[in-house]
Formats: sequence, C-alpha cells, structure tokens
Amino acid sequence: MIDWITAKLPFTHKSAISDGMVVHLDDDGNNKFYKLKRKELRGSFETGIHCWTELGEENPDGTYPFLWVSGNPVKLFQGHNVWGSNDLHGLLFETFRFLAESLVSFGAQPTDLDLQSVKRGAVHLTRVDLTESFLLPSLSDCKAWIRAAEFTTRMKHRGRGQMTSGTLYFGKNSERWATKIYAKGQEVREHLTKQPGIFGLRHALDYADQCLRIEHVLRGKELNRRGLDLAGNWDDTTGEVLHLELLSKLEFSEAVTISPTVLDDLPGSLRGAYALWQEGHDLRKVYSRPTFYRYRSQLLAHGIDISIQQQGRPDNVVPLVRVLEAVPASIPEWAHGTSLYFEPRRFA
Repeated sequence: MIDWITAKLPFTHKSAISDGMVVHLDDDGNNKFYKLKRKELRGSFETGIHCWTELGEENPDGTYPFLWVSGNPVKLFQGHNVWGSNDLHGLLFETFRFLAESLVSFGAQPTDLDLQSVKRGAVHLTRVDLTESFLLPSLSDCKAWIRAAEFTTRMKHRGRGQMTSGTLYFGKNSERWATKIYAKGQEVREHLTKQPGIFGLRHALDYADQCLRIEHVLRGKELNRRGLDLAGNWDDTTGEVLHLELLSKLEFSEAVTISPTVLDDLPGSLRGAYALWQEGHDLRKVYSRPTFYRYRSQLLAHGIDISIQQQGRPDNVVPLVRVLEAVPASIPEWAHGTSLYFEPRRFA
C-alpha cells in the first residue's frame, strides 16, 4: 500500500497557495529568507492532505506552474489506512483532481497539459511510504512479535532496531530510507479520530488488531539513487518489489543452537564466545571489533549470528521467520465495492 506521498505536481494556479508565511531574519533583523506554510485541505472524511506553492518558478504570465503536495492519499479518499491501494499513478491522478476541485477559490487553473503530464508520470517525488501487513491471531500476538524482534532482529546496513512507544525502527534518522514495524490495531485505537472511515466498525477494528504492519519510508536521496524520484519510472509492481527487497534485509535469529558434536569440534575461543552469546551477552562489548567480526563470520557457518543479542523468549511469542514467510494480508472481501476501499480509476 502507498501510505504517504510527497510530490511536486504540474498544477497551474494564479495566487500562491499556503497557510501563511514564515520569515527568517538574520542577527540584524534583516529578511534572510522566507518559506510558505503548508495549507491543509480536508476531504469528505475530514482527513486532510497538505499543499503549498513552489515559489521558485513562474510562468511568463505570472502564474505558478507547480504545487507541492504531502500526505496520505489513501486516508484522504477512504478515511483510514488499515488497507489501501498500491497504485501510485492512480493516487497521484486522483489527488490532482481533488486539488483542482478544492482550490478553485485560490485561482487554480490546471491546464490540460498539466493533467496529461500527471498521467504520463511527470511528477517529482521526494518521499514515498510503502506498507504491507501480516496477519496474526490477535493484537497481543502482534505486540509480542515486536517485543521479540527488538532483541532477535537486525537489518543490513541499519543494525539493531530502536524501540519507541511500541514501534520498532531501523534507520529512524536516515536521510535515505527507514523501516518501522508496529501493531496497526494499537495505532488505530490510540488515534481513532484519525481513522473516521472505520469509526465504530467492529469488524474493521478486529481486522486491524491482527495486522502486524511493516512500513518502509523512502526519502528523496534514495528515490533519486534508484531513479524513482520521477513517477513515470514506477510501474504497477514497483511498490511491491521494492517493499520485498527492503524486507529481505531483515535478519532473524530464533535461539538457534549448535549440536553438541559440532560444538566439541570448535576451537575453545569460539565455544566461549558461543556460550556468552547464549547467555545473552552483547559480544560487541566483550571483544575487540576485529575479533567480534572474525567470530561472527566463523559462527555464521553454523547458523549462529552473534550480532543479534539473545534474550529469553516466552513460549507464546510467534516465531518471526514463519510470519514473514506468510503471504501478506489481503484486502478483506467485504471491503471491496464499498467506501472502505478506494480504488483509483484506471487511465490509458
């Protein structure tokens, strides 16, 4: 699912669109620079999306050719984001139409060329969030999974996760991309007013309780590196393929053990490192960096990753690998054909 988009749309308009202006002054009180504040537009579900004018460019007639937009188009159009569309082009097209209708009073005059440019994918992207959900039996199972993952999971090039308010982050402050894992049901129930589309719908809330949500945030530098900063370079499968690629960077350890026969054949130094690891010690603090990585390389041959610190795991914790090898949660059949699931219109 596309959970967030920040993009610069071709969108001709007369007056600068914003919610005011922030002026930055230097030490002498002189105007150093200014920036427009984001204007929020609300849809039929009272969920909003932000927009503001790109001031850096003007047409010869004084109109502005581009408009920035940032927010969750899925939530804008269906009132919640427990599930939603993975159609980037369709969501951008529908967002364009929504803006054109909502900004008439601000002199919005999007041209046919603007519309065709959006359809062709001539839209600059600086952030895209991709999400998938995996179904577990209950909200408590989702929370237990995340607690276990805090100690048994690492991500390539990101290391161990960082737990904040029940959400497990990998690369939280990265300028390129980050991953976060959380219990969707917990998020929905803590901020139910932000999900008006499913307010009071018990079956939808029960479904959310089962959702273990894994979300990747791709920022401008990473989109640019991949050539995905232009919407036209995305096809129907790009979001799904990219999510799976980043998901594959997660590495799991489930208290794997070495058989006694193999253990006896290991050098004493490795047996000692293995014993300390089993007891839950952080071996990075025990050994020098070169020794740690030498031992890690040697023990990986036996399925042991000492970079993932061991912790006792309650019997009721759902095994991590088994969940992630499951098929991602599909959109409920009962949501199709209703206002609970917004499907962008297709265009040639």
